[in-house]
Amino acid sequence: MRVMKFGGTSVGDAARMRRVIELIEAAARHERVCLVASAVTGVTNLLVDATQRVAAGEDVSPFTDRFRSVHEQIVADLDGVLRAGDSDLLLGVIQTLTREFERLLQGVSLLREAPPLAIARVSSLGERASCAILAEIARARGLEPLLLDPSEYVIATGDPLEAVPDMERVRERWAPIRNGRERLILLPGFFAGDGDGRIVLLGRGGSDWSAAIAAAALDAALCEIWTDVDGIYSADPRLVPDAFPVSETSFEEAMELSYFGAKVLHPKTIQPARERGIPVAVRNSFAPEKPGTLVKNGAAPSPHGVRGLTLLRDVVLLNLTGSGMAGIPGVASRAFGALGEAGISAILISQASSECAISICVARKDGARAVIVLDKAFEAERRLTRVDDIEMRTGLAILSVVGDGMRTRVGSAGTFFDALAQIAVNVVAIAQGSNERSISAVIQEHDGERALRHAHHRFFGTPEALDLFVFGVGGVGTKLLHQIAAQRERLRARGVEVRITGIANSKAMVLDEKGLDPSFARDALTGPSARPVNLAQVAEFAAKQKLVTPVFVDCTANAELALRYGTVMDAGLHVVTANKIANSSSSAMYRELRRIARHKQRRFLYETNVGAGLPVIWTLQKLVNTGDRVVRIEGVLSGSMSYLMGRLEEGALMSHAVREAKEKGFTEPDPRDDLSGRDVARKVLILARETGIDIEPEQVVVEGVLPREIMEQGDVEEFFDALPKLDAEFAARMKDLKSKGQTLRFVGTIEEGRASVGLRAVDVDHPLSSIKGGENALAFLTEHYSPRPMVIRGYGAGAEVTAAGVLSDILSLADWGGA
Repeated sequence: MRVMKFGGTSVGDAARMRRVIELIEAAARHERVCLVASAVTGVTNLLVDATQRVAAGEDVSPFTDRFRSVHEQIVADLDGVLRAGDSDLLLGVIQTLTREFERLLQGVSLLREAPPLAIARVSSLGERASCAILAEIARARGLEPLLLDPSEYVIATGDPLEAVPDMERVRERWAPIRNGRERLILLPGFFAGDGDGRIVLLGRGGSDWSAAIAAAALDAALCEIWTDVDGIYSADPRLVPDAFPVSETSFEEAMELSYFGAKVLHPKTIQPARERGIPVAVRNSFAPEKPGTLVKNGAAPSPHGVRGLTLLRDVVLLNLTGSGMAGIPGVASRAFGALGEAGISAILISQASSECAISICVARKDGARAVIVLDKAFEAERRLTRVDDIEMRTGLAILSVVGDGMRTRVGSAGTFFDALAQIAVNVVAIAQGSNERSISAVIQEHDGERALRHAHHRFFGTPEALDLFVFGVGGVGTKLLHQIAAQRERLRARGVEVRITGIANSKAMVLDEKGLDPSFARDALTGPSARPVNLAQVAEFAAKQKLVTPVFVDCTANAELALRYGTVMDAGLHVVTANKIANSSSSAMYRELRRIARHKQRRFLYETNVGAGLPVIWTLQKLVNTGDRVVRIEGVLSGSMSYLMGRLEEGALMSHAVREAKEKGFTEPDPRDDLSGRDVARKVLILARETGIDIEPEQVVVEGVLPREIMEQGDVEEFFDALPKLDAEFAARMKDLKSKGQTLRFVGTIEEGRASVGLRAVDVDHPLSSIKGGENALAFLTEHYSPRPMVIRGYGAGAEVTAAGVLSDILSLADWGGA
């Protein structure tokens, strides 16, 4: 015997109903089948809504007309499928059910209220209608279904809207069928009977429960739940795009997952099947070729240690605290007893080891009532100030990780909480079952989706998304987009998805939640989606989209933008910048940016501020963080000065060398911007601060390459006209240095708490003497690297290498370890 249950979407129209009967027919060739069906999708909501709105004074007819038309349309669409006369028979059944619906609503209208038994009877009409249609389709296929009335075969007690089946009586009622020969049994789901002819409901999700009840009553070999998804997923696929259906779970895992919010199976469904050891399969009626998920005893533990993650929203946390609770027996039982008597379910419980605090999560709809209940239960203790007033925290959700494998896998809890810390999600309360099958964290609801996605990535190694907001599409920004486009597939294969979620230049910006193609992202700035640049809108967009790793990428030299980094990080974005202005401004701002980054747990990355793509900042930070003491830093930190000094060493005249450097693109359009030494001074300032020196920009001693009178010549051409006056002087100087075994370099130096920039004669064996042709180099003399310094050398200028350095910073935000 196999039980096959089909939900509302699976029987949503005539074509889907026909597909259901085809699946039933195929199964019935090999074994007896019990078909359990829900109402047509949307009909139960229509019925329940009708009772509420008619009780409030609305007219009956729009609801009854809608009920009739939905089912009559399905019958009409079955023309040519049903046997002769069956359509008229079905229309008669639908008319009868519609009249019953109308009479019940008229009673509700007269009473101006909907009693529970009336709601239960109204709510059963959807299943009664859908199963009547399914029975006739089955008969047209040559099957002869035995259509059962749940009010006679599923006996339940308790709340008419949340009744509990009496399995002993149910098995008695099903005994003749269990021992019978009918090939197809058809049972409407969701409702039951109280044993006295009155209809009661099994609650939302009750059709799944009906299937499990039938399976237990029939001693079925398998209970199949056919729905519109491929099985039980590792997480809600609507929230986690990379979630995947799991092949199997244990009953216990499935119960935990469903209890904490997984919607595929209701927790009540699992228990009857579990008690009798009947496997439950979750299948997709729209893709029956897919294997689905099998819930059974003895399921193999997940290779990831966890089976899945869930997010349960709309919860509140009640805090019961007080010094008088310590060491007093029965406090917890009184709290839970009071809630239980009020019909309020405690979803999660956490108790402090001091015994002075108990935290209880309940559904948000029960929150205010739960406070009243607990206040009343501890009224005497509150008067004596032994127990404080009940505190209720709202706007919360419960994130849970579930898996039998966590019992034998070391580090699951660490992975879970580390994942939350990585994205700055605060944990309000923690609970772990003694069976080590589940760990739950109460978090802010607005953090829920991104916490779920990141925790899923950490446990299952699925791709992690880095959402970039790229400001500046000049040389560096354009090269960055090209590099991302070229490496997207390789990065995706390694588990990182880099998305251009926003792009901006000085005039416009575009935000796109699906991500822009990096090859054409610049074009969007002149398209219909472009809007004025607004950093506040970027922050709002990132928050609304629940982005896990939003990254603000500054590829400009804009001072105003640099001054907004603190605001950007405060809004939850990481900052990656090639812009040196923020780090080379006041020391107060330098410290404030790092304070905000620490407080908000955001990364502030700026490797390209010194040396473009060379690992200068990273290396220096590692030296300092490992306790090494920096004695001296010397560096050639300008590609233009490197080229210029190299040409002078080779015998070129100063005027010719400067013009060559400009023509080859080594200098700014006005070479005096490079020759002044100001850019090198900013880099030296940043390096000094990274070593711990508290220094202001004006304290860096800067000696330009050329005399002031030459630098202050009018426009660029007038400057070039004046340059030959220095040719003889520099030629003589270079000749003199050569005779001494030295050469000239433009060097930034940090030593004994001071920073300076200027021309310097270096010996031929000095680490910087061979640096020319546009190369950069830094020599770190430290306690560990002494007497010979550590040297970093390479091309430290140009859009290509700078963009590569920016991309490296971006990728450092990814968690490459996965699970």
